[in-house]
Amino acid sequence: MKSLVLLLFVAYELYLCESQGISAGTVFVLKGEDVLLKVPDDDALKDFNLFSWKFNVNIVLLTVSPGNNPNIFPNYKERVEFPVNNFSVKVKNLQEADSGVYTAEVLNNLGKLTTAAEYNVKVQDRASLPLLTVVNNSVSDNSSSSCTLSVTCSTQDSHINSTFRCDNQTCSQEGGKPSEVIPDTFLQVLQSSGSIICNHSNQVSWTNSTIIIKDVCTKHIVTDPTSSNSVPIILGVLFLILIIIGVVLLYRWKRRQSKRESVENTVYATPEVVGTVRPQDRTDDSVPLDTTYSSVGPHTGPPANTGPPRGTGQLESVYAQINKT
Repeated sequence: MKSLVLLLFVAYELYLCESQGISAGTVFVLKGEDVLLKVPDDDALKDFNLFSWKFNVNIVLLTVSPGNNPNIFPNYKERVEFPVNNFSVKVKNLQEADSGVYTAEVLNNLGKLTTAAEYNVKVQDRASLPLLTVVNNSVSDNSSSSCTLSVTCSTQDSHINSTFRCDNQTCSQEGGKPSEVIPDTFLQVLQSSGSIICNHSNQVSWTNSTIIIKDVCTKHIVTDPTSSNSVPIILGVLFLILIIIGVVLLYRWKRRQSKRESVENTVYATPEVVGTVRPQDRTDDSVPLDTTYSSVGPHTGPPANTGPPRGTGQLESVYAQINKT
């Protein structure tokens, strides 16, 4: 897959060179890197009075005259290296503001100014990681290996979307915008080896984001409540709940039965009859067994009190006497 992406990146660079007319003097530099600008025509340097490197026509990097050391201007003191033997210049730590036209100019002894070299330098930052998201995912049929994916790929400067129908890790594009070319930048969505890839590249770097087709389709099918695969799971959960309810009800019923049996088996004390007449002692058939009568008679004991009477007189105490017949 990496070789395919690299091949696409190289093809894109060739496409830009042909379609946009980029000349050999255009140099793309990664932000923070150095660039070496050479002077290809040495004939102009055989007889010169003053040589200079300029940026965007009026900004001077350095000047040099025969027999003298180069004069590097203050803004480039720490950023320029100039070997006098070949008049090439190295500009270090380029930033986006350093993008522009660099020109090597030669002034000869006759006062004629000629251009020995010219470069259009474009400083680019690293290609940002594109954001690849699935905006719509639907099952194409009842098969778990087939689904339709609508994806979107976006960067800070560009946005594209595409729709794929995927079956058995092979996708075919059904709609959307598969690629986009903006100045010096390329954005593309494609399918390769069971994945959907979004490539973002410029002239100095490239990066990509990937989505595994199988993972996306499987995730959708499992979470779909109308899917046939989810029906057995739902039924199993309901059956388990019914079993739990049945066990709880049975346990409560058994507890009630146990309490009821405990109450019924309780033994209380039986009252006893004192002085029960045995059947052989009966003398009168008309009198039932165990019948007790009471008789009341005058008190036969000693007087209760021998002292003087109180009031009009003392009443005679009468006690009840109980005889057994």
